[in-house]
Amino acid sequence: MLNSLFINHQDQKEALAIERRRRFEESRKQRIFNARRRLIGVDVDALGHQVQEKHEAEQAQAEQRRKFAEEMRRQEQVLLLKQHEQRQERIREENELNRFRASNQKPEQSRDFDLFDPDGLKKSLPARLGDDDPRLTVSGAQKFDGEDLQERHRRKVQVEQQRSWLEQQIREKRQAEIDRRAAEQFLETALMSRENRLNQLASQERYARGQVQEAVNEFNRRLMAEQEQQRRRREREEQEDNLAEIYNNLTSDVLTENPDAAKSSFGPNRVITAQYKGMSPEEIEAIRRTQELQLEELKRRRENEASTRKAWDRLANDFDRTVTMKEHELNRRRHVLAEQIRHENHQLSMEQQRKLEYLDKVVYQNRPTQAYFDQFNTCTR
Repeated sequence: MLNSLFINHQDQKEALAIERRRRFEESRKQRIFNARRRLIGVDVDALGHQVQEKHEAEQAQAEQRRKFAEEMRRQEQVLLLKQHEQRQERIREENELNRFRASNQKPEQSRDFDLFDPDGLKKSLPARLGDDDPRLTVSGAQKFDGEDLQERHRRKVQVEQQRSWLEQQIREKRQAEIDRRAAEQFLETALMSRENRLNQLASQERYARGQVQEAVNEFNRRLMAEQEQQRRRREREEQEDNLAEIYNNLTSDVLTENPDAAKSSFGPNRVITAQYKGMSPEEIEAIRRTQELQLEELKRRRENEASTRKAWDRLANDFDRTVTMKEHELNRRRHVLAEQIRHENHQLSMEQQRKLEYLDKVVYQNRPTQAYFDQFNTCTR
């Protein structure tokens, strides 16, 4: 609020005028640059609206100036009140400072009052009151090592103190030796106890391992005996099965070669393959004649395939020759067409070049630059 005191009336007036022109320019841009709202000629309604806006702006400025004047008067009153309060506060602080100095900052309470104290000689002490006088400093040259008044007593006390220190060190060394021996004995006892415990655990482990090994050996012996019995039983059963199989083979139709055993019940041309002993000579002769017929048929088919393959090869060669000739003809035509297109493009490029030269040298002698186009649509004037 106090910052308004540094702004005069002329600055406020200029700021309002600039703001009014800026709003008017923005509204004018919206009307002119908008193709839907732009009008050709004089807009009477718009002029009337502008006059009304100007009248309202003048009224608003007058009201604002009146408010500014009232605010300035009120600020001046507030400033006068603040100045009066500050003067009263400054007087009160000076009175408080004087009372504090009178009660807590007396001359005899200062640090260097002893330099100008009128009763300083009356209050002073002798140069030395004793050996324990705190005023006896090194620079005073009043007391040296070995010349104090209590030297004999001090030396006696020092000797007693050294004797007590020596006795204390002897006691501490003896106690440390006793503690060290007790610790070594305790460690030795703990190690022996641990060794005995380890030996006991090792013996228990050996005993347990022996028991486990004995149980495993017993189990293995029983398992071996059981496996031996099973092996003997399997060998006996296998021997019995082999004898039965030999007897069945000796008495079966396989070794006796019974031809009726190979006949099947599903038809006269069906046989039982497990009991079939071979074909008869008539069947073998019929099969041989059939094979000879099949060989002749195969030979005739191969000759037909060879003649057909040769005919297809001749047809393929003729087709390849025709395709090659067509491809050469197409390449020749493509080359001629490309040459024509290249010639036409060259003529078109020369014609376009002449046209551009004519435009640059005759028609467009004064060509506009980019700066000419950038000046449009920047303002409404």
